[in-house]
Amino acid sequence: MSIPFFLKKYWIPFLFFAAGLFFQLVVLPSSYPPTHYEVLKLGRNASVEEVTKAYEQLSQNWLSKSGRPTVADFIKIRYAFELLSNPLLKKYYDQFGFDEQQDVLVSIKEQYRNEEDYTKVKLPLLNTPSSDSAIDAFNILTREELMSGTDKEKPLLVQVYSNWSPRCAQFSDSWKRIASLLDGVADTGMIEVSDFAAYDADKNFPKQLYHAGLPALVAYPPSCRSSDCSMRYQGELSVDAVVDWTSTYVLGLPRILYYSKETLMSKFFANVAYNKVKILFFSSTGERAAPYLRQLALKYSDYAAFANILWTEEDSQFWWNSLKVESGPAFVILKGGAVDPVVYHGLPSRSEVVKLIEEHRRQELPQLRSDTATQLGCDAKGHSRAGFDTLVWYCVIVAGRPSSELTKMREFVRSTREKLTGYSGADQIENPGLVNDAAITPAAVAFKDNRLTFAWLDGDVQKKLCLFYLNPEDAEGACGPRYGDYELPRVFIVRFQRRTKEEEENLKKRTKQSAMQSLLQEGGNSASQLVAKYNGTQEADEVVKWISQIIKDGDTQTIPFFDQKAPDFEPEESNRAWASGTRIVRSAGSGLVQKMKSVISLVSDFARGPWVGPALFLCACITYGWISLKSTTPSSQPTNNGQGNTRRENDKKAKKTERKKAKSGSTDKPVSITDEEPKDAVNLLSSGSDSE
Repeated sequence: MSIPFFLKKYWIPFLFFAAGLFFQLVVLPSSYPPTHYEVLKLGRNASVEEVTKAYEQLSQNWLSKSGRPTVADFIKIRYAFELLSNPLLKKYYDQFGFDEQQDVLVSIKEQYRNEEDYTKVKLPLLNTPSSDSAIDAFNILTREELMSGTDKEKPLLVQVYSNWSPRCAQFSDSWKRIASLLDGVADTGMIEVSDFAAYDADKNFPKQLYHAGLPALVAYPPSCRSSDCSMRYQGELSVDAVVDWTSTYVLGLPRILYYSKETLMSKFFANVAYNKVKILFFSSTGERAAPYLRQLALKYSDYAAFANILWTEEDSQFWWNSLKVESGPAFVILKGGAVDPVVYHGLPSRSEVVKLIEEHRRQELPQLRSDTATQLGCDAKGHSRAGFDTLVWYCVIVAGRPSSELTKMREFVRSTREKLTGYSGADQIENPGLVNDAAITPAAVAFKDNRLTFAWLDGDVQKKLCLFYLNPEDAEGACGPRYGDYELPRVFIVRFQRRTKEEEENLKKRTKQSAMQSLLQEGGNSASQLVAKYNGTQEADEVVKWISQIIKDGDTQTIPFFDQKAPDFEPEESNRAWASGTRIVRSAGSGLVQKMKSVISLVSDFARGPWVGPALFLCACITYGWISLKSTTPSSQPTNNGQGNTRRENDKKAKKTERKKAKSGSTDKPVSITDEEPKDAVNLLSSGSDSE
């Protein structure tokens, strides 16, 4: 009975003691195997002469038959000798504590596993490098250059290397490929291990970095070159893995997913907004999208959606019939509606892709959204694209529900905008004098001065704003829910007018004097709005003349200021098919996956510390003493448990009775028999009573 009672009482210190014993006997030896110095029976940091002398003494013992070593022991001793007798290898082993040629040792042991005679082992085991050997390094950074990069806008990916490391030499070609793929997106560089150790000498970061050996990859976000914000790469040293990690977790770029002919319609087109341009990249290799393409997907996310497709011979006929794609690589631009796809064969460069997207974007009519209204100059709470000093400006809007009719109307308004430019696709006219027709000169000049903007409005998403601009009869085919197949997009122009500085000052004075006026002005528009609807034919020349007349009248006539507040823009849903599960914010180091990896790495690093075992033993001693001290402290319990329990019960009953008396309003005054009439009292009349 004493042993179970002892374990039950002291189970906590016993658990700490067992954990400490397990760590000292199992975990610590595996984390800190015998050093090469211990193999040669030498102290730490022994000189090369001492290493040579120790090896000669051991080899003398091998001459006798009884002292002959096993093949495994000989390989271990010989490897330690060759490593520590080379000044360059010994220097890095002593300074950083890692051995880059452990894979050589493992392969030699496996090669001679069945061999019994150690003399059959071919020597030397290592092809030791000299101080003159060097790998094919480029973009080499010094300690000073790394420290001076705190003002850089691009992130930096650094390879920590050493000239003598065979793994660094093998990784050289892969590193060149990584640097070429990240060119223009992130900076890359190489730094020698001794320079990097001196750069972060006061941190524990380099020691943690070298556990996996060299080469080691470290990433620094923009405007940061310290270990406090750096990120360690701990994955496979392949081109695809490193580039994907840098693009996703360091740059925060979205992945462009692959789709097949079966999933393209259901999982891509169905999840992308109707108004967005679809850009499809056809690949014949199946590799991930280059970082610059992922950067473009993020940059143009409000304009276009991107997808990857693996082109195969089996599906070639399908892609030719549907998109006119002959072979991969190629990319396709789909505008939706009745517009035919635009196909480009070949693998374009970054500048070519940007040029093509920008050309198509300039030809597209911009969408009026909550995040583009101020930029386009079509927000009553904002200002003109010409600047804050412009008092009157205009916005031509085509409103409608997403449909083929809206697509046609958008193309019509875009062609109308081109009438005001000197050439197709331009945003501004270079010389208004080129426009000889005086009827369209006001519109051309306003367009050149950024006082005139063309845009389209989604009548489904921005229903309130659409109904604010159009009366119910005109808005029936353009805004709100559909009734049948009736679709009729509407074109109208909005005149915005700001108050002058004097009017703004007078308004501020009035609002200060009147609390009601102040409440009315709070959250109101900074510009007045006047709407005119177009009811003419769908001819670009007629629309331009109509716009010019509106602008001419709006600029010359005095129009009163309207204070009616326009509805706010509805926020559009970020409907990005590529965003789910892959979109990481710019501060990529704070992502959940990266945080988990950092925590696991940190726990792994600290769990191998030699202080863990003594700390567990100390906890066992402290808990044992605390439990022993608590058990020997005298208790103040009553000697007679029965009497104590009875006394406590009587006290509880007395307190309960007092609470009832206080609630009923009674006092300690003794009750008289005449104070109250008993409930069962009966009044008995005497025989001599006068009652009948």
